Amino acid sequence: MKKTLLIIALIIGLIGAYIAYRAYTIIWGPNVRDFKSTTYFYVSPDESLQELIPRLDTILIDVESFALLAEAKKLDQSLKPGRYAIETGLNNNTLVNRFRAGIQEPVRVTINMAMDLKGLAGQAARYLEPDSIAFLQYLEGEEVLSDFNISRAELPGFFLANTYEFYWNTSPQKFVQRMLQESERFWNKRQDLLQRSSLNRSEILCLASIVESETSKTSEMRKVAGLYINRLQKGIKLQSDPTVIFAMKQEDPTLVVRRVYSKDLSIDSPYNTYKYTGLPPGPIRIPDPRSIDAVLNADKHDFIYMCADPERPGYHAFARTLRQHNINGEKYRAWANQAGIR
Repeated sequence: MKKTLLIIALIIGLIGAYIAYRAYTIIWGPNVRDFKSTTYFYVSPDESLQELIPRLDTILIDVESFALLAEAKKLDQSLKPGRYAIETGLNNNTLVNRFRAGIQEPVRVTINMAMDLKGLAGQAARYLEPDSIAFLQYLEGEEVLSDFNISRAELPGFFLANTYEFYWNTSPQKFVQRMLQESERFWNKRQDLLQRSSLNRSEILCLASIVESETSKTSEMRKVAGLYINRLQKGIKLQSDPTVIFAMKQEDPTLVVRRVYSKDLSIDSPYNTYKYTGLPPGPIRIPDPRSIDAVLNADKHDFIYMCADPERPGYHAFARTLRQHNINGEKYRAWANQAGIR
């Protein structure tokens, strides 16, 4: 009898040990495949646990054990979308808790040289969950203007080229909100320069977009900025070719413009600075911080004319008098005709 009881106790003990071991492995045992480095797993918005579990086969050794713990911890009621870091040796409990709490890894989003809101939408969608259509619909809609109490013309000036960290599932509205916050940080560091400038913040952004469109040479930006400030202060039309191109492309977005001709200068648009004095209503592109700083630190000189310099591609020839400007312009036209630029 005692022997029988001992055997029964031993069996119960073994069963208990197995249950304890199985519970341990389900909860705390390593269950991620052996990756050479951290991998990332994406949970889409509105994805259910039932849809998620089959996809975990690519990262987990034992999907069934994860499913058991996920059910016990009611993950189906609290699954959060996002981009999650998955390290080799991770256990089910940690992974379930990450999914429940939405503890995700941010994405580094680089905004660089976006010409317009369409380009910005494409860059954001390259890194984040919403597609470019979702971003563009929000950026071009009326909701964004009322959400942040800004005008359509001002909007492009609030996006600054840089690299930022976002969560993968950031919505278009949250994306714009963050970019406006980054813009405020940028300007808070430049309050002294802003107060010393003859232009207000909106005017600086607008002029920066023109400067950046005129020259890709950072070393020349301050000189170009100084020239345009001279023209503004003297009441002379800016006569900037990029503003004409912008006006032309507003009428026909598919237009490819390699050269501006005299006939193009009559286009009736508030962005045509050959026709209207002063700055256009808003930026003609999303300005880079370097071009903004160039306007804030514009060179002081007395140049009021410039044109492309054929002897230094990418740079400009500057002039103080119309006579010298006409000479420079004739050199450029001769070069452009010879090069077949139409």
